Amino acid sequence: MKKTLAVLSIALSCVPFAAAGPSATKPRLPAHGILHFGDDLAGVRIGDTNARVTKLWGSNYKLCPDCDSPTWYYLYERGEPLGAAVKFRGGRVVAAFTLGSPTGWRTAEGLLMGEEVDRAAMLYPALGWHVCIGYGAMTKRMGNTVTSIYTTGEAVYGFAITAPAESVCQ
Repeated sequence: MKKTLAVLSIALSCVPFAAAGPSATKPRLPAHGILHFGDDLAGVRIGDTNARVTKLWGSNYKLCPDCDSPTWYYLYERGEPLGAAVKFRGGRVVAAFTLGSPTGWRTAEGLLMGEEVDRAAMLYPALGWHVCIGYGAMTKRMGNTVTSIYTTGEAVYGFAITAPAESVCQ
């Protein structure tokens, strides 16, 4: 009996942990999202469906009560009310943007929240400039996506992608 238990114990120790059952991690807003110019914000792209956004960022969002079209707010559970939002028209993403200035978010080229605007201009020459209420937007259109770096004072404050017909001021 002892020998059988020993053999069983050794056999079970050789079974990979993953075989015990599927890993069930729920999708959620990334802790450190990345903006890819002309492409996506933390994986979300212009034209994505509601279902794809839910697959990427999960369903732990709040609906904006005063927005002119469905807008989902994803807020981090701890600390200040920071996160990101996704705006839809006809069930498709027309804008994705940061809320506040979430720590650790950056561009693919390494521009971080809080860095000086001069660094953004160096990394991304020939950006357009738009004045929004309370902040600025340094922008560039690439295909069907307008990419924005939001600024306040001389610092990078946030990121956004929008469809060309949408306002860059979100």
